[in-house]
Amino acid sequence: MPEIQNIQDIWSQLASIVFVPHTENDYDRLSVVRNDLIAIVGKSENHPLASLMEVVDALIKKYETEKDMTERDAWYHFSMQMLSQAYGEDEPEYTTDMLRWVNPDYEGK
Repeated sequence: MPEIQNIQDIWSQLASIVFVPHTENDYDRLSVVRNDLIAIVGKSENHPLASLMEVVDALIKKYETEKDMTERDAWYHFSMQMLSQAYGEDEPEYTTDMLRWVNPDYEGK
């Protein structure tokens, strides 16, 4: 396919501009590219670089979504670990005698 050959010929120049971000540094670099494209393209859907701006934006959003999911998963696992420690097998049984004050509305359920 001649189109692929054309892309291969110029890819070394484009690879530093269009890439999948894997780190915060990559994300920051790609965000600069997006901001530059926004400044050039603006809201013009007919601009020659409009589709490039969409591709860069999609790459950034994919990274943000994956990062959010990773952080959410980490917090979930941490929470479950702390919860299991709080209510683990070695947790002592607490009696009402150990309380400083008893809730008068508690029915002992």
